[in-house]
Amino acid sequence: MLTGNGLDVITAAAIAALSSEVVFHPLDTMITRMQCKDYSTVYKHSNGSLRRALFTGLYQGFGPTLFAGIPSSAAFFATYEVSKTSFERAQRAGYFPGVPKSIFHGISSAVAELVACAFLNPAEVLKQNAQVSQQSAGLPKGGPPASIRMLKNFYKQPSALWSGYWMLVAGQLPSVCLTFCLYESFKESLYEKQRHLADTTMGQIEASVLCGGIAGGCSSWFFVPIDVVKTRMRLALGDEMKLSRSPVDKVGFGTVEIHSSVRVTVRPSALSVAQDIFAKEGIPGFFRGSKLTCIAAIVCSAMYIGSYEGVKLCLGTTDPLL
Repeated sequence: MLTGNGLDVITAAAIAALSSEVVFHPLDTMITRMQCKDYSTVYKHSNGSLRRALFTGLYQGFGPTLFAGIPSSAAFFATYEVSKTSFERAQRAGYFPGVPKSIFHGISSAVAELVACAFLNPAEVLKQNAQVSQQSAGLPKGGPPASIRMLKNFYKQPSALWSGYWMLVAGQLPSVCLTFCLYESFKESLYEKQRHLADTTMGQIEASVLCGGIAGGCSSWFFVPIDVVKTRMRLALGDEMKLSRSPVDKVGFGTVEIHSSVRVTVRPSALSVAQDIFAKEGIPGFFRGSKLTCIAAIVCSAMYIGSYEGVKLCLGTTDPLL
């Protein structure tokens, strides 16, 4: 059963997820389109200028992202706070002498991210396929939202919604660990240099926003290649799912019908996708959209961490242990 402080953590995490996704989703849509294999033909003219399609429908896939983002964020911060607080209490009790706090922050954020990714991955698969679906041929105008169309593609094979989970973990976990280690370190250093910030709620919120943005921006660039591979894996799987919905041929033998064109969906491996990117685009292909990724990380991290810490402080949560 959750305590009052536990509910405060979940409330703060939900508000943080909502506020950051509203701002971040359009940027994320453009990043996904930049990282897809058809970027140079679908979203760019032959003279190198950008097509209008890159900037339209920027909130496609927002529904599943928000639906999964709130419980994912709540699971992350609840796990992170419990783990971090437990380590700090154990150290004050005499355990783990001499172990830097950054180690505790890294372990806590890693465990929290493993839990959060299990909630987030299905929404990410649906979202990224929806973000590029407007360019699919033959889609009638005024039809169902892109997210609903993608969900119909996956309903017969729901396990495919967790495709790329370990790539998501591989891309998110090191970045998240580095972000939170840097964030906690930057904030502690800032408080030491400007002690007045720690004395007021507004000062602590300002420190959280500033340190969160810097930490997110610093860590994001290093993991762009993994993000590109992960995006290509999901989009490739979405293409296979569309093909698998083609009409099934039937061969009649009296009253018995044999389905002769059963299509098996093959999930692309991370290695094969990486090899394809390198063969066709070289090293620059792994850093597609890196500038926008860093800008988005700065904005999103500042809003996400700042909103979480701000709401938690306003609710009066001092000891977040559930």
